[in-house]
Amino acid sequence: MNTRRVDTIVVGAGLAGLIAARTVAAGGGTVTVVDPQPPGGRARTDDRGGHHWNRGPHALYRGAAAERLLRRFGAPLAGASPSSGFHGSLRGRVEPLPVGAASLVRSRLVNAKGKVALARSRARLMDADPAGLGSQTFAQWLEALRLPDDAAALQRMLARVGTYSCTPEIAAADMVVGQLQLSMRTGVLYVDGGWQVLVDALADGLDIRPEAAVAVGRDGEDVVVSLDGGGTLAASTAVVALATPDAAATLTGRVPFTVGPPVEAACLDLATTGPSPVPLLFGIDEPLYLSDHGAFARLAPEGGSVVHVARYLRPGEQHDPAATRAQLEQHALLAGITPAMIVDARYLHRMTVAGALAVAEHGGLAGRPAVTDSGVDGVFLAGDWVGAEGHLLDASAASAEAAGTGALAAAAAGKLVGR
Repeated sequence: MNTRRVDTIVVGAGLAGLIAARTVAAGGGTVTVVDPQPPGGRARTDDRGGHHWNRGPHALYRGAAAERLLRRFGAPLAGASPSSGFHGSLRGRVEPLPVGAASLVRSRLVNAKGKVALARSRARLMDADPAGLGSQTFAQWLEALRLPDDAAALQRMLARVGTYSCTPEIAAADMVVGQLQLSMRTGVLYVDGGWQVLVDALADGLDIRPEAAVAVGRDGEDVVVSLDGGGTLAASTAVVALATPDAAATLTGRVPFTVGPPVEAACLDLATTGPSPVPLLFGIDEPLYLSDHGAFARLAPEGGSVVHVARYLRPGEQHDPAATRAQLEQHALLAGITPAMIVDARYLHRMTVAGALAVAEHGGLAGRPAVTDSGVDGVFLAGDWVGAEGHLLDASAASAEAAGTGALAAAAAGKLVGR
């Protein structure tokens, strides 16, 4: 039997796995990462003719766990934040979004009553304490504001953009409100070169092996990872950092996790000859998104751009690929992107955005699986569906740091007692 021993084995080389591994290494532990695919997972960036395409729209939320840890581990965070050009589409009409006091006064997307209500609701949103909202849905929280229909529609649109979720009737209010507060306070960053630069920086110097793990368990005092080629890896501890809770449960041999549905989207990635006339266009009556990432970050050859268009999907939604792609192309046309401007396109029919949505039914963020819930002693979990902190990459980063720290401590404790 082929057995190699380290302090910690990390299964999965997505951003959660890489951050967990860097946390262990930074603490002085030895670590091996196993993943049959190239590092990065959904964070990989594809270079097509000099256009750097993330796999669907990727925005780094500033001021939270992911940015903190990326900076700690030396990942380059050059880029820019969208600061203007916000528009909404309503029944085929494009109008500037009311993102500030002046634009709210001028907006034709809400009437006078709606403008007053929207201003008040934003103040209440920023004053809210998300920590006490895990047991109610965002729809319930929004209903309590008693907004006119036009103002409520704008709030739902903002929630979609901030969370990638279009299910306010099940999404936990603590997650949605917290995410909206984060986006309104600090904004997002579009990264020069795409997220591949983050992946490469985190992976640099790590022992990453292109092997597939098929089981994680214990053999006496060791955690053993069985590989599909017949070999094994032995360690004091392990971190399972897989994209979905079902994959993690299968690997560790435990019962399925009790979690919300996955967050999914259909994405159309465009390489264009120039910037989009409307750089940001969010659907108000339809769950649609468009952002010209190349207008804010270096993602394309001189003069060109990269535009991401998406439709947020409801859990289990079955949609026709041709019809959805046509809808996304129409949304791009509404933003002024003509067919003549498009030099390359890629359609992703169903992308997993997050492994599981934080839902009110399970207590919101606090109801997600903990990093210690693998069911195997010495094995920790990490991912965007793990832990009580954050959403999307921030959840991955926070849980990865906690899992890596826990694994490092457990490995050290094992050495102290003579393992």
